[in-house]
Amino acid sequence: MEIDKLIDYNAMALFVRVAENRSFTRTARKLGMPISTLSRKIAELESQLGVRLLERSTRKLRLTELGQDYFGYCQRALQEFEAANLLVQDKQDHLSGRLRLSVPPSLEKCLVVPLVARFLADYPNVRIQIVITERKLDFFEDNIDMAFRVGEMKDSSLVARALIRYEHILVAAPSYLEAAGAPTYPAELEQHRLIAFNGSFNAATWTFTRGEETLSLQPDETLSLNDFVGAQYAAEQGLGIAEMPSIICGHALAQGRLVRVLEDWRFTPLSQHEVTLRAVYPSNRNLSRLVSLFRDHCVAHIDDVVAGARRGDA
Repeated sequence: MEIDKLIDYNAMALFVRVAENRSFTRTARKLGMPISTLSRKIAELESQLGVRLLERSTRKLRLTELGQDYFGYCQRALQEFEAANLLVQDKQDHLSGRLRLSVPPSLEKCLVVPLVARFLADYPNVRIQIVITERKLDFFEDNIDMAFRVGEMKDSSLVARALIRYEHILVAAPSYLEAAGAPTYPAELEQHRLIAFNGSFNAATWTFTRGEETLSLQPDETLSLNDFVGAQYAAEQGLGIAEMPSIICGHALAQGRLVRVLEDWRFTPLSQHEVTLRAVYPSNRNLSRLVSLFRDHCVAHIDDVVAGARRGDA
């Protein structure tokens, strides 16, 4: 029996809302439906799948390991459906207004400007202003409608929509590695010229893992920049081994201008192996139609934009 003939897709959407709210009660209240109906729908979905998606107790609710994986796929699917519905409803509308975005340095060329270009093709009457800064601007004092931010979210008053996850990697020009040799172990980096990103110009830490091995070091960088585009250019000029986000240097890697270093090691300057880029904005309660459309546009198109940047389209 095929599973797609059994699954209630409305129940999948309800599961996403419960997982996002971490509460049956809160979800039922927001949706205006009886909690008993909501609970029954989720139980039926679990029965149809043959797995437990949620662990319930009297005081809290959490996703199982399978539930977490299932939630990720369902959430993305629901976002795509919502974006498609908005596109159909609003394609012919003469949407106008001004959108002010905050963007970290180095992400504007490979990500944000291509996303904006696609959006303006559909809504040519919209005006967009991009503020490129490392600072986390205040949405109200700085008049920001939406911000692109990386790392963990600490402000619970804001809403964050995950857009993409990516790794930090080490790269170098083939000419540099031919002259200096390619390191095979992180400790060998101490014998190389290093190019590091350092926004605050305090001591950076590089952490590497391979299986159960973990090693951290503070790079004695030859060159330190607070801009990844500049770091990439320096690496391409053969100035050393550079720390780079994979989404920024993908085209240079595809063309062979750069190659990966220590490829069998996971590298990051942060505490986790992958970095999440999020669209961040104030509460959904007063979210403007323009911000909502642009947010959903980013969710729907960011994978294509990243792939295009890797090909050299952007």
